[in-house]
Amino acid sequence: MTDLLPTKEREEAQTSLIQAIYEVAIDPNVYDKLVDLWGRHLLATLGEDLQTPQDLSPVVAQHLLRAFEILNRLGRQEQAQAPAQPKSDRAELRLSQSGEILDTSPLATEVLGAAPQGSVFDLALSSESAARLRLEIGGKKASALASNAADDAASEIYVFFTKGDKHPYPMVREQPAEGGTGQDFILAGLHNKWTEAHDQILRKMFGLTDAETRVARELLTGATLPEIAATTGRSVDTLRTQLKSIRRKTYTSNQQQLVRIMTGLETLIKTSSMSSNSSDRTDHHFILPDGRKMAYRCFGPEQGQPCLFIHNMLNGPNFPDALIPEIHRLGLRLICPIRPGFGSSDPDPVSRRHPREAPDRFCADMSAFLKHLGHRRLVAIGHMSGAVFAFRLAQLHPKLITGVFNISGAVPLTDMGQIRAMHYRQQIMALTARFTPRMLPTLLRAGIAQIDAGGVEAFLNALYRQGTPDRAIAEHAEHRDILFTGFRQTVQQGHWSFAIDSHHVVRDWSRYCAFLAQPVILIHGTADPVVTEASAQSFAARMGFQFHSYSDVGQLVLYQQSRDVLQRLKQMASATLE
Repeated sequence: MTDLLPTKEREEAQTSLIQAIYEVAIDPNVYDKLVDLWGRHLLATLGEDLQTPQDLSPVVAQHLLRAFEILNRLGRQEQAQAPAQPKSDRAELRLSQSGEILDTSPLATEVLGAAPQGSVFDLALSSESAARLRLEIGGKKASALASNAADDAASEIYVFFTKGDKHPYPMVREQPAEGGTGQDFILAGLHNKWTEAHDQILRKMFGLTDAETRVARELLTGATLPEIAATTGRSVDTLRTQLKSIRRKTYTSNQQQLVRIMTGLETLIKTSSMSSNSSDRTDHHFILPDGRKMAYRCFGPEQGQPCLFIHNMLNGPNFPDALIPEIHRLGLRLICPIRPGFGSSDPDPVSRRHPREAPDRFCADMSAFLKHLGHRRLVAIGHMSGAVFAFRLAQLHPKLITGVFNISGAVPLTDMGQIRAMHYRQQIMALTARFTPRMLPTLLRAGIAQIDAGGVEAFLNALYRQGTPDRAIAEHAEHRDILFTGFRQTVQQGHWSFAIDSHHVVRDWSRYCAFLAQPVILIHGTADPVVTEASAQSFAARMGFQFHSYSDVGQLVLYQQSRDVLQRLKQMASATLE
């Protein structure tokens, strides 16, 4: 603690903090250093029990407020809207005649574990594909690749397996890229990963049962019937019977033919996905009674069971591709307003001046919005900090909201132990919002500067530590893109919406949960870095709510356990809406 240090060391610590305050205005990469130094100073000021805050150093406070003015005058950098890193739509390998990997796309590195100067035969691929690939690369056909690649590329499919889950990953031969030697061997992925859409194609187009679909999927990974029997608990004889049924229904006689069937359906999968989901990702707009514009998105069939998705302060209504077909399959209609001040939705000046009024203001907006859409009964989904608004909406409009479904939801802060249990970055932000709210805008504005300067990766590192379930989820390219999009959506109009949410989540908002007649379920991860399982479970028990937790799952439970979470939401919707 700083207050226990000798006077000279205290002065040096304060000097370092003040230097970082001004450095961050010039170099946004200093943001992490600033938060660390500010955190030490704040913890020392608050004392051991976090209950008896002493006066914050007026010198430090003055410099923080001045830095905020400087950052605001400097304005936002134009590159705020640019992607953090180049995206690759597919996995691609460029191979030499010997099978050496000459170049690889980022997606190929992530999905297959490929790296330049390695050998393609060190990657996981089926034995049949490996034998054929050795013949193609090392045999007489290698010299003719450039001339006939366009003619028979579709017939040359090689089944690789993804690095983590070992799902089949078909790749097809293509013409050499520009700059190649003319003898280069190009393999391009046919899809990013095996998804629910592929399972649906097998089930719907060929009439495969769920059990047969799983067997087909396992066969595509190169597994033998005895291996499948060992992992599924079914007998080899049963699997033989199912295999005969699969071949009869798909009109195939071997593994390669089945792969080619799926390859031919790849275009259908993409076209179907685009036609059914393109409108899902489109921002619509509604003009609120006071003239403000509110953006919103809708996911799922128009006649599906309506659920109001209330997003949190960091992610927005952005979902993985695999989640959208599942929403359609379950017959759910997710209505996702983008809250005031987030994304392209106009800010609410009243909530900005008086953050405590934000939940009631949001409920008034929703009343007009949902009436416009013609929805009279919905389930309210509170995602993380969106829980505050979901509970208040259910409380004020009991006939409109039939149930509350919280995913990684915030819980009322009733003791400082809940803050102490948070990871360091979240803890410092929570303490700042609770005890020194005037200082919070500077930290948030400096964080925006870091994101604007292309420091989204550093921002992500601070949120999700290495070795945690959340970090493992965030390492996936699609999830990372979703998180990056959410961060930029949060800061698109500045820091005030984040500050408004912070005002509520660091206080006891139990009053919004009182006297609810609707069913409530809390979905949580045991490794949540902000709200511990014990805290969420205690809150649920105290209020009489249902509680379900997932082991070894963090705050990103919606991404890690998406199918099960949606299935539970479907159960609540069916029970309360019909």
